[in-house]
Amino acid sequence: MPIGKEIDELIKQTVRESMGPFGLKEVIVRAGEDHDGDPVIFIEAEYEYSETPIDPVDVMVKLPSILRDRLWEEGVTRFPHIRYKFDDRQKFVARRKVTRPRRARA
Repeated sequence: MPIGKEIDELIKQTVRESMGPFGLKEVIVRAGEDHDGDPVIFIEAEYEYSETPIDPVDVMVKLPSILRDRLWEEGVTRFPHIRYKFDDRQKFVARRKVTRPRRARA
């Protein structure tokens, strides 16, 4: 099932809003099927090199939820799969590992 023009533009606009500041160059949207044969939407987001380090948690983790919500509001139930294609030189913000405090033995 093809993706309509309005949905294609909605997806591209949503990706641009979230990822534009990080050197977003191109967004390609296509219909496809996942490994179970269910219809999905494949999205490739290609980026130029940016000297600004990217925080993957703050940006890339939130985008799929935002995109799903906007698609569902339009009645689109296909799951969006996003592939981020960054320049090999791109730097990312390092996250410190969160550890749980040890419990005292009784």
